[in-house]
Amino acid sequence: MNFVYLLCGILISRGAVLGNLAPFGASFAAAVPQKYLLSSLIGTAFGYILLNPSDSFRYLAVVAAIGGLRWVMSDLPKLNKSRIFAPLVAFIPIFATGVAMLFASTGSMNTFSDCTVEAVISGAAAYFISITVKLAGENRSISAYSQHETASLVMTGCILILSFGSIAYQNISLGRIIAMLIILLCARYGSVTGGAISGIATGSVFSIAARDNVYICGGFAFGGLMAGLFAPLGKLGCAISFVISNSVMSLAFGADTQLISVLVESAAAAVVFMVLPAEVGNVISPVFSSEKNTSLGETLRKNIVMRLDFAAKAVSNVKNDVNQVSDKLKKLYSPTFDWVCENTEKEVCANCGLKVYCLENQQGVTRDDFCRLEELLETNGKVTDRDVEEVFLKKCCKKGEIADSMNTNYREYLSCLEAQRRVSGVRSVVAGQFSGISDILRDLSNEFMSTMKCDNDSAERIISVLSSLGTIVEECVCLVSNGGRMTVEITMSEKSPKTLSQGVIMREVSKCCGRRFDLPSISHECGKIRAALSEMPVYDVEIGTDQHIANNGKLCGDCLNYFNDGFGKTYALVCDGMGTGGRAAVDGNMAASVMTRLLRSGLSADSSLQIVNSALMVKSEDESLSTVDVASVDLYSGKVTLKKAGAPMTYFKKNGRVFSREMPSLPAGILNNIKFATDTVSLTAGDMVVMVSDGVLTGDEKWLEKLIKTWHEGSTQELAQAVVGEAIKRMDGAREDDITAVAIKLVENGVA
Repeated sequence: MNFVYLLCGILISRGAVLGNLAPFGASFAAAVPQKYLLSSLIGTAFGYILLNPSDSFRYLAVVAAIGGLRWVMSDLPKLNKSRIFAPLVAFIPIFATGVAMLFASTGSMNTFSDCTVEAVISGAAAYFISITVKLAGENRSISAYSQHETASLVMTGCILILSFGSIAYQNISLGRIIAMLIILLCARYGSVTGGAISGIATGSVFSIAARDNVYICGGFAFGGLMAGLFAPLGKLGCAISFVISNSVMSLAFGADTQLISVLVESAAAAVVFMVLPAEVGNVISPVFSSEKNTSLGETLRKNIVMRLDFAAKAVSNVKNDVNQVSDKLKKLYSPTFDWVCENTEKEVCANCGLKVYCLENQQGVTRDDFCRLEELLETNGKVTDRDVEEVFLKKCCKKGEIADSMNTNYREYLSCLEAQRRVSGVRSVVAGQFSGISDILRDLSNEFMSTMKCDNDSAERIISVLSSLGTIVEECVCLVSNGGRMTVEITMSEKSPKTLSQGVIMREVSKCCGRRFDLPSISHECGKIRAALSEMPVYDVEIGTDQHIANNGKLCGDCLNYFNDGFGKTYALVCDGMGTGGRAAVDGNMAASVMTRLLRSGLSADSSLQIVNSALMVKSEDESLSTVDVASVDLYSGKVTLKKAGAPMTYFKKNGRVFSREMPSLPAGILNNIKFATDTVSLTAGDMVVMVSDGVLTGDEKWLEKLIKTWHEGSTQELAQAVVGEAIKRMDGAREDDITAVAIKLVENGVA
């Protein structure tokens, strides 16, 4: 990057205005980031020496003054971040040295107006360059820039092109040829808007380069406008209309000797324009796309967000209402042991001749006698007439009938309790589902809230292109987030005559949208194929995995998976079923399968966990549980988010330092409404994540930290195998468990 800034300093400082005045190098030095200041100063100084060796002393002094000002004020971050800082730092040295040269009557400075114009141009250029440098450090698409940012980018580009203006032969300028080529590209792929904007911007910059170049502004502006009007006729129509228009304006306002150079430059730009591939224009077309076609109806978006948000809250309240009502009904109608006693009194004592004595005169003693039978029933499951005789304080003439009735009613009482327990279990699972649905609706609401606009034109182009390749496209949506990144979701029929590969889909979508996309994430549901694509992220991941099955069995209780969700995130998950063998394998694989399916569909990990938890609870009558360990890597920012439900610690290697994250939590399948324990770690290229199952951590885990820390060469696959191999050696005859290791390395995109 220092070399890039040095080279840009050399190029920009060569741009001259009003003949021999060169303010742009000072503008560049005033606008660059502090960490690249030294290389930029060296580049601009070298560029000034190349431009005019005999008259470079003034500009070298300006560069030194700017370096001094930036260094003195480097400890004032608030001032450095101000938008007027770069223009002032460029304006003051240029103006001061210009006035000094004017009074000394030496050099190229002739009038005070020249001095003022040069200083103003330097300050304005510093403003545009500072915004462009800031944009260069952001991971936003050019189509997401505001009009102010786009204008700054265009003006900076024009200043850079102006530096090539001094490269000329027989008055034929390389800079003007490049400018004309850019006008043709903008007119062809940006229609009238693109042609007019690019023509006016480049024409204005080149017109101030020399006092006799005023005709260029009219020629470039009129030529760009006409080329945009004739854009529907294709490249040839654009080229011919621009050459004719530019030549006519030059002939009307320029000298006759300049017409030859204009014709040669226009013809050269037109020839290059004709041979360039159409893909070059895909980057330009989104910049000038009509806002009315790309804006998502704000009213509709707000309405969707509002309705989804209220629906999420309503469903959550339904869950609370169901729980409250069921709790009250349970208190009112749940059977108790008194119910057993009352039924026995009705069945036996009500027909006894001594009921007046037992039930009316000594009702309390009789009820106490019945209640003392509860402990025997709980212990033995039944009572006999002997038990009745021993427990009752008074003699009873119907001991056998009471024992039989108590046994019958107690069995019914136990049956009611069991039925109520099962209904309560089902009710709790259903209530958990209400909670899961509420989370899903809330996720959708948040997703729509972060959506900035919908590119309908790109969606129509994608449908047209994929349909021409033999695929039945049912729906296509292109959404642009507030960060400027585009995501594309395509729904295709599995009955299509031809199934397209991931590479073909990526290539065609990239062409249609004028952006560089990553490979799509493909999922199949109910006869439909869903392809989700996001713009090419900054990072990629290298993933290695390895497993060991306990006791050399056939089924592993640990299940792992990793995939890209199509929205710029890579997920890796490890699910460990309870125990080992077949039952553990069923639980682990079910948790991993459901979790993967839901995450691929676009749901969040927290919403997916509720459904996984409910699925495990209702899978069978037996206890069923599984840990869930999810790591999601944001390929745009490098941020890793950990989600753990009963899972062991995860290890990180960042800048050569190894540390772990342990987050206590409950596994899925035990209780309703369990929550993930969550943590985030920001990584950069070269950093690593190591996920393990609890079979790896059977004792002291210091060996694992040492292994990860000293791992400098070899792939992530080899690291995962090394972790599993070492864990097997350290079992020391203890009870074996399934062992799983997943190693993830963050790399610059295109390296993995």
